[in-house]
Amino acid sequence: MTDPMQRRNSISKILRRTVSTKLAFTLTALIIGCMATPRTVHAQCTRCCFEYPNVSVHPTTAEKGQPVVVTTGVFNCRPYPQVITAKVNVTPSPACASFAEAFYISAYVPQFQHRILTYTFAAPNCDGTYKVTESVSTASGYATKTLTVD
Repeated sequence: MTDPMQRRNSISKILRRTVSTKLAFTLTALIIGCMATPRTVHAQCTRCCFEYPNVSVHPTTAEKGQPVVVTTGVFNCRPYPQVITAKVNVTPSPACASFAEAFYISAYVPQFQHRILTYTFAAPNCDGTYKVTESVSTASGYATKTLTVD
């Protein structure tokens, strides 16, 4: 009777070691996965989690009729490709109200990528300060720059 009892105890010890080894391996893999994931998420987050409109105007002071370039960067932070649209309004002072302008720039942007979009227009034929405001279909808020026409 001691022989079957010893055999049962021996099998029980082997099973406990096997289970604890599997458990230790699983926990180790889980810990490594958890330690690696925040870095990956953080790296992606610095590029995409904080979508915001951005715009630049060049030159910021132009002569009437001179080409003015409006540039914006759009980011697709989604796991699928999409068309992103930037809307730009060029708003004059009341004295130049008839020279207001608005336009849209759209681009197909693959998942987790960005595009730089530019639009060129002639500086209005009215001296004054113009507010160039841009909003993007994938971000909240807007960005503003100033264009001065001499």
